Amino acid sequence: MTIRHVDQRNPINRVSPELLARIVRAQDEFFPTVFANAKAYLSRALSDLGLKVPVPAALADKLASEFADQKGTDLAHQCSQILKAANLPPQAVLHHSRSLTERLQLLRAFSEPDRVVAQITEKVVQIVAGFPKRAADIERGRNPGDVLDPYILSATQTLLFSGSFAAAISATVSHKALMMIEGLLGHLHEDVVGQMRGNVRAPEPRGFDQEEIDLLENPLPGADILQPPHFAGDTLKLHQVKSKTGSAKGGDGKRLGEQLRRLQRYYKADVFYDALIGNTLRGHRSRRGVEMAAPGAIILVGQAAFRALTFSEFGPELLLRLYQVAFAQAADQTGYRVEEMSAAIVKAFEDRAQAYDGDFLQVVLRDSIQGLAEIQDSRLEPRE
Repeated sequence: MTIRHVDQRNPINRVSPELLARIVRAQDEFFPTVFANAKAYLSRALSDLGLKVPVPAALADKLASEFADQKGTDLAHQCSQILKAANLPPQAVLHHSRSLTERLQLLRAFSEPDRVVAQITEKVVQIVAGFPKRAADIERGRNPGDVLDPYILSATQTLLFSGSFAAAISATVSHKALMMIEGLLGHLHEDVVGQMRGNVRAPEPRGFDQEEIDLLENPLPGADILQPPHFAGDTLKLHQVKSKTGSAKGGDGKRLGEQLRRLQRYYKADVFYDALIGNTLRGHRSRRGVEMAAPGAIILVGQAAFRALTFSEFGPELLLRLYQVAFAQAADQTGYRVEEMSAAIVKAFEDRAQAYDGDFLQVVLRDSIQGLAEIQDSRLEPRE
């Protein structure tokens, strides 16, 4: 098994059989390769939904990508017109046009959309399980020294919520959950975009020296996504992906650039440093370090990054569609509601504040600083 459109002598053909198979599969599942025309594309989506609706014959003369790559609202309108022409009742047209639009967008992005949705939903459910539910969940983080700051809470209560302690606690709960969501998405982007049609998620670095290229153990150190060539004259592409332009510190640029330069030379590949969220290269903190270490690296942000990674002008909307479906399923499964959890946490503080004439902040202050002297003073700390 070898990768099409790549010199057989290229080391990429000597990676592990499992990775090699995934690369070839990415070529086979490339959108223009799978769907010969828009009729075949629409027929597949209708079949997936169990809808027996005639497909306009004119779509046989239209490229699948031409039909797929349009705004969701325009795609929904076309779906609605097709369903109306099939004489479906108005309510059925409204319902099925939404589900058909969703299915078409998921099929545009993924060869196995149901598997990807299930996988992402499971990861989201796991994160939601860690959202704050009790007072202890916001009073102390995983690090024993990460305690609730009474001074920040006081400022939040007074400056933002007109003295409402309950509202300040709700904001604190939301902040904790948002931090966890931000961490989740940083990793999700790489995994999800890596599974989009035409892409391969690069293996995580393994082995003793994770900076060194090892065709079997560590074939792509520094790359998150590999794109094999999809036609004659196309090139092998390797991408390092960040969620935002500020996701990597300026000092990280040199190391990232050195990794990309090694990959570029070893595999004779085009290398990219992508930030998905951002609308300008200005203020890109690690760009300079990457370019100095890897002068041939291409730096992309925002729409330009999505265009390169998804092979579509509407890549951002395709990714958002997947997340909307997965987040909705996760929300149904977990039933987490910030207002409900916050109310229970406030009640816990109310019970404890009775000893302080109802002064909630005194309770938070006490619990955030009190402790035995031998665990607070290095001079008294027991020696091992």
